Amino acid sequence: MDGGNHETEPAEAGKAGRRSPHSIRFLDGEWDRIEAHADGRGLTGPEFVRFATLEAMADGGAAGHRLAPLIETTFRAAHIMVTKMRTEMLGEGREDELDELIEGAREYQDRLLEREPVERSGGVHGSADPGPAPAQ
Repeated sequence: MDGGNHETEPAEAGKAGRRSPHSIRFLDGEWDRIEAHADGRGLTGPEFVRFATLEAMADGGAAGHRLAPLIETTFRAAHIMVTKMRTEMLGEGREDELDELIEGAREYQDRLLEREPVERSGGVHGSADPGPAPAQ
């Protein structure tokens, strides 16, 4: 992974193989970690990000496959926690508070996904059940 190795460059690199700058946003702490890791390997931060990304694509997406079980476990734990909290809130007569929490979460999700808010009918707490956990 040195700056002179062109094995990872795509064949269709474009005009005379010139690279174009692109922007990726990182938290300051994330970028500090990337630069420290890159420096230990004799690379700049951008060089490391480029080579690491191309390497991740070259392994056929294995990195994503390695993360899938962690993502699924996290989803299951969140599902269990939310279902428990919903049951407790309904049992304590906190339906209005639950409705507000659900509506706020849905609005935030719409903003994150940059989509138009979905029209919902009636009270939300009756439909707050996130459904069954994914099959194992």
